[in-house]
Amino acid sequence: MVTRPVVHGGQVHQVAKALGRSVDSFIDFSASINPLGPPASVLRAMQAALPACGHYPDPSAEELRMRLAKEHGISSDSIALGNGSSELIRILPLALSLRQGYVAGPTFMEYEASLHIAGARCTHVLATSGEKYAPPMEELSLLVDAIHAGSQKAARRGGESHTAVFVCNPNSPTGRVVTARSLRTLYRKIEEAGLWMVVDEAFIDFCPSHSLIKEISNARRLLILRSFTKFYGMPGIRLGYLVGAPETVATIRRLLPPWSVSHFAQEAGVAAVDDVRYRQRSVKFMQQERPRFIKRLREVPGLRIIPASANFVMAELPSTCVTAGLVSRMARQGLLVRDCQTFSGMTQPALRLAIRHPRDNNRVIHALKKALREGGCD
Repeated sequence: MVTRPVVHGGQVHQVAKALGRSVDSFIDFSASINPLGPPASVLRAMQAALPACGHYPDPSAEELRMRLAKEHGISSDSIALGNGSSELIRILPLALSLRQGYVAGPTFMEYEASLHIAGARCTHVLATSGEKYAPPMEELSLLVDAIHAGSQKAARRGGESHTAVFVCNPNSPTGRVVTARSLRTLYRKIEEAGLWMVVDEAFIDFCPSHSLIKEISNARRLLILRSFTKFYGMPGIRLGYLVGAPETVATIRRLLPPWSVSHFAQEAGVAAVDDVRYRQRSVKFMQQERPRFIKRLREVPGLRIIPASANFVMAELPSTCVTAGLVSRMARQGLLVRDCQTFSGMTQPALRLAIRHPRDNNRVIHALKKALREGGCD
């Protein structure tokens, strides 16, 4: 089982209750959500969907799957929808009969948790602080080579692999991205070895050129996870999807609970995918605000900023810093930040900061500068 509890960002309700304050009194940098908020088109679609709440939702979510299929140029049979991508992650080890998972980390803890819940082993292949957390692609490649060499006899006997490699791209909490070219190279080795490759693209809308989703039609052992939470700013709606070979997706869909995706979520998803202007505005905003935010953070003495390609930035703190104390101090000022030491394999104290509106970003920078100057993370 998991050796420590899985901690997520966005725990504004718990913090507000503990401090006796209203939720609205906090600025949440701990959850990496698009600061532009959910598209107005999504809110209108959900309002229009209210009269249908007296009926069960479409269990196959056909309209949304067809819309996503058209968007990505793939078959609708290649898509499974879930109550957030986290629901899909939870059933993947069971659907693939996994006994072993190799996770490129430090990263989102749900991969590890889901493997352990299914009784599978989890091994982390870690990026390092010294390399600015560059994704460990060479290490993964060598690992796959070694597995392949050791499993060729079993493969000749018709044995089936029960091993998967998990990569979050761009990665959370580090913000680093792997190029599509590098991922394709790794996938070819993984397929040849008879393994599975799971790529979580929850943040890929902020750097879409690195997506592998167009590869799905010719990659039967590749699974891609997508989320509406981060880019479309709608975490409370709970909507995500998985893309893969139709036969694998059919197995996954059979394991999902009935009516997993509500009618409201389905209608919200269609509206979000259709809102091209929102997507363009969100990408433009992030391309402008991210470099400004990073530049200002690099001016804070004591912080080491990791290059980022998503809508958040990881900042390493001085090695003597107790991050829990700093996180608590910031919360009392109404600023929620993510303690990265709750991620498996993270050896250096660090924070993950969502990129929000410039005024909010300036406020958290000022608070961090003041806290570090006053020894606020001792």
